[in-house]
Formats: sequence, structure tokens, C-alpha cells
Amino acid sequence: MSTAIQADLQRQIETMSNGQMTVRFTTKGQPSYFYRLRKFNVETLDASLGTGVHPAFVVSGVEKDEILIGVHQAAEVDGEMVSQAGHVPRVSINHDQAVTLARNTGAGFCVATNAMYAALALQRRAASRFPRGNNSYGRAYNAIDEWGVNDNGDPTSGGQAAGNTVIRAGSGPVAWNHPPNAFGVQNINGNVWEWSPGMRIVDGEIQIIADNDAVLSATDLSVNGPWLAILAADGTLVAPGTAGTVRYATSGSTTGTLVCSSGNAFSAMIAHGVSEAALQRLKTLGLMQPGAPIEQDGFFINLSGERLPSRGGFWFAGSRAGVFALNLVVAQSGTGTSIGFRPAFVI
Repeated sequence: MSTAIQADLQRQIETMSNGQMTVRFTTKGQPSYFYRLRKFNVETLDASLGTGVHPAFVVSGVEKDEILIGVHQAAEVDGEMVSQAGHVPRVSINHDQAVTLARNTGAGFCVATNAMYAALALQRRAASRFPRGNNSYGRAYNAIDEWGVNDNGDPTSGGQAAGNTVIRAGSGPVAWNHPPNAFGVQNINGNVWEWSPGMRIVDGEIQIIADNDAVLSATDLSVNGPWLAILAADGTLVAPGTAGTVRYATSGSTTGTLVCSSGNAFSAMIAHGVSEAALQRLKTLGLMQPGAPIEQDGFFINLSGERLPSRGGFWFAGSRAGVFALNLVVAQSGTGTSIGFRPAFVI
């Protein structure tokens, strides 16, 4: 595709969508479609979150006016990651393989991070409108007249007999999108879990990559990367293993813990001995429940060793799927037919 044709397609998409959607091109010239998430300050959504620009818009210490989040969950086409309608999401890929595929797709391409996912979730909460999605074998569990199209191109029938019912990108109703129109981000509730780089737990300790630096191709996301823990006393970012950092727990009331049993609703999480400053940081990153309004999105965790996040739920999570759903069960090397990822683009 020539540069002139690419520029014309980008112009058409941006005009048709009133600036909500744009297109970027891979190294091989394949188009990928993105929602333009504009910079916002957290206090515009909820004063209890603190003040300042959301960390999803800060990369290498520089504020970005917008970040691009894939309209569709990632597919792999010709060895590249793309956001395109009609494809079945790429699954059975571990965290690092997803990151490598994204980075090899072209400059600026990356996997949508935990910070980005949190920004979307907090916007939905502020609007008091949580999108439905494919969380009941191809349908919405709470709106069975809403469904997508499976990999055979057939309407999904719902019910366990339907099997592993992942739907094709672009086939769900616009009511499932954020915002709820043809140009919004699709399938952030259900379909497949999405790897969300930039956060992890190690034996329950919450660790993050600062701001949204996880999008950078130079950022080391391995066990030896620039991970930082969060002090419970004041929210300061410190070296992992420092005394007094915030940890997840599934029971008890130990100081400095966020407690929620695995499989419970994320909204049931309770903080013990965690300062307001630390809670603001955690809520802003979607790592602590922010309070009502919030649905029954699930929280799943394994406190042993390193566990990396995936978000959103999958095709039979029911009410436990949703924009705040957080899965901290899977190790870096883990794969499965229910785990994929989402393209993003940041320059």
C-alpha cells in the first residue's frame, strides 16, 4: 500500500469517525485501527483519585495528548500484530511472546498496558455505563439477544454446548463498545483475557513499571526489569522487597494488604493499613476497587511466585467479566485458549 493510499485511508477513517478512530500501518503496510484515547486528569473522573494526568499518558516523563488503543483484540496476520475486524483473536501466546510480536510489528506498536486498561475502566465508571460483552458462550449473560459471530462466521448460540465460543473482532453489537458507537474499543468485557504489561505480583507484592513506560520497546519487562513496589505508608515507589510495601492477600487483616479471596468480586476488596496516597495510586491503576459504581467483575489470584495480569474476562466468565476484572493467576510462561492481548500504539 503506497504512502498516498495510507494517508488517504487514515484521513477517511478520522473523518468518518469524527476523530474518534485512526489507523496506523505496520512495517509490512497492514492497517490497524485504533481508538484515540485523549489525555485526562484523574480528578475529572473522581476527586477521590487525587489530582494530575492519568499515568497512562506519561511515557519517559513526557505527557502524551493521546494514546491509541486497539479497537479490536490482537490478531496475528503475516507475522504481525493487527487490530482489524473479522479476525479471531490470537491466543495461546504467553506474555513475552505477545510483547515481542507487538514490538516487531513496527515503531510505536505495543501491547495495551495495565495503565491503559485502567484508564478505560475508570472512564466507564465515571460515566456509570459498563459495557456488556461476550461472557456467556458468545452472548452477553445479562442480555442474551446480544451476540457475536464465531470463527465459522455463524451467530453464536450461547450455552455450554457451544464450546469455546470466541467471537470474531467487530461482530458484537455497538452496545459492547467504549464509547457505545461503531468507533469505540470492542470486547473489553469478555471474549478473551488480555495480557496487560507494566504490572505484576511477586509472592503477593504489587509491582509496577513507572507511569506507562511499559509501552517502550527498550523497557525490560523480564524479572530483572525496572520494577517498583508501593509503600503502604505514603504511596512512594520503592525497590521491590522493601519493608512495608503493599501486597495482595486472600484473607486476614495484616497491615499493608489488599484482601480479596480469589474468585470473588473485585469490588469486595478491602484495604488494611494502606494510606490514602497509596490507595489513590492503586485505584488509578485499577489495582484496588475504586468504590461504587462498580459491577461484579472478578478478581483471581495465585500468591506464589511471579504472576502477570490479564484483564477483562473471557467467554464464559458471566458476571465476573468486565472492565475491572483482574486475573493474577498466570505466570509469564503461561498460555491458554482464553488469553490474548490488545494492540496499542504510542509514539
